This record gives sequence, C-alpha cells and structure tokens, in this order.
Amino acid sequence: MVALFDTIIYQPLYNILIFLYNIVPGSDFGISIILITVLLRTFLIPLYKKQIESQKKMQILQPKIKALQEKTKHDKEQQTKQLMELYKEHKTNPFSGCLPIVIQIIFFLAIYRVLINISNSGLTADASQLYSFVTDPGKINQFFISLVDLTKPSIIIAALAAIAQYFQTKMLMASQP
Repeated sequence: MVALFDTIIYQPLYNILIFLYNIVPGSDFGISIILITVLLRTFLIPLYKKQIESQKKMQILQPKIKALQEKTKHDKEQQTKQLMELYKEHKTNPFSGCLPIVIQIIFFLAIYRVLINISNSGLTADASQLYSFVTDPGKINQFFISLVDLTKPSIIIAALAAIAQYFQTKMLMASQP
C-alpha cells in the first residue's frame, strides 16, 4: 500500500516540486511551494465543486430532515428508513461530501511528506526519487524571495497564511445562501 502511495502520489508531487524549483527564476523554494499548491488546488477544483454541491443539497434538505427526525424520534429504525428514502428521492447522499475531503487529505499528507523528506535530507533532492527528465538541483536554496529562511519558524509566513485563510473563509461564506 505504501509503495502504491509512493508511486502514484508522492513521487509525482516530489518531481513536480523539484521541476518547479529548477524552472523558477532564482531557484526560490518558497515560490516553488506556492506554485505546487496552486497546481494542486487547481487539480482539485472538481472535488471542491462536488463537495460544495453536496453541502448545498444537504442544507436544502435540512428542514425536511429535522421534521422527519422530530416526527420519528422514538423509532430510530423508522427514522433511518425514512431518511434513506428522503435521500434517495432527492438523489443525494449525506456521505458524498466526505470523499473529496479524504482525497484532499491524501494530497496534503503527500506534499507534507515531500517537504519533510527534503528538509530531513539537509535541503537536498533525493536523486533516486527523481524522474530521468527532472534535473537534480543539488542543494536547495532555503530562502523565500531571498528574505525568509524556510528552515526556521516565521511569524511573517504564519501571518500570511492566517490572512489567506481568513479571506478564503470569507469568500466561501459569502457564496453560500
């Protein structure tokens, strides 16, 4: 199972990151991380859409679900049966929003592992993991835009991440009815 994960997810992400590092002007590892994040987010857009659609369907059904739960609160078996009929009637599944999250977590863990492995190797690329068309960069530049040392905790990066998360959450909340 680990070998399958390495072959299908980890190794391609590792190679994409090193490839991006090689083509980014100034060999900026921070910019490479941002670019691979943007690529991953773009790749996962269909999953985000599916998840949002599922959430909207469940929001629309929520009043009916609550009424049904109130009506059948003393008979859990009947409640479950009627809930399944309601989901079937509206062609929805309460768990359909979970699959996109699971897939996102898998990619998050893979990119985290890529970054940890590069960090643990002294900021050098593992040539045995690289595809033949990806050049081994040797030692990786540890500075983001020549200012922030990526090997040390940074209040600047934490603040930027918090601000980005705030705006992303605000945009998501604004798009919901």
